[in-house]
Amino acid sequence: SSSPEPVCPVCLWRRHSKELRLESIKSQILSKLRLKEAPNITREVVEQLLPKAPPLQQLLDLHDFQGDSLQQEEQYLEEDEYHATTETVISMAQQTDPVVQIEGNPHCCFFNFSPKVMFTKVVKAQLWVYLRPVQHTGTVYLQILRLKPVTDAGSRHIRIRSLKIDLNSRAGHWQSIDFKQVLQNWFKQPHSNWGIEINAFDPHGNDLAVTSLGPGAEGL
Repeated sequence: SSSPEPVCPVCLWRRHSKELRLESIKSQILSKLRLKEAPNITREVVEQLLPKAPPLQQLLDLHDFQGDSLQQEEQYLEEDEYHATTETVISMAQQTDPVVQIEGNPHCCFFNFSPKVMFTKVVKAQLWVYLRPVQHTGTVYLQILRLKPVTDAGSRHIRIRSLKIDLNSRAGHWQSIDFKQVLQNWFKQPHSNWGIEINAFDPHGNDLAVTSLGPGAEGL
């Protein structure tokens, strides 16, 4: 009764294989991040680095972003399209190329998409813009401009969307804009994607759209 139980060789092999796979995955992640070892980050630091945006899944659920939801516009999809695999891709805005800037502006917003994503069909696309808090109810005029390389001959601004928003939020506001048509055009003609400029002016001419990392704008 005191003798140890025999160890299952197959179990040992499976456990060893699992550990090797995990170590391989960790090594690949560290290699892509150009790190020699995993960083030692406390929970407090992680909470500070998390985006201030509302939970992404909550946004997706609230605005019916699930790929398997049947909308009126999707009722006419062919059988193979309806049963196709769908996925949600979230892309954060990056700085624009200097060739579309004048005196360093605009800083934002360029969206980079992998070739794999660009060969897929766009079912839905939303652009999210965070608007700074306002003290009093007012009308905000939001406009989106498509950027082109700056030349001496022509303008770089092509207005593609304008919205009139009645804003009364003292805590900031996330504005959602239908961006399906713009994204479809970018996927068909990738060379036309130089980014966009976003402005949201209040009646006093203040731009409420957060498009750069100013004070308190981290994660927005």
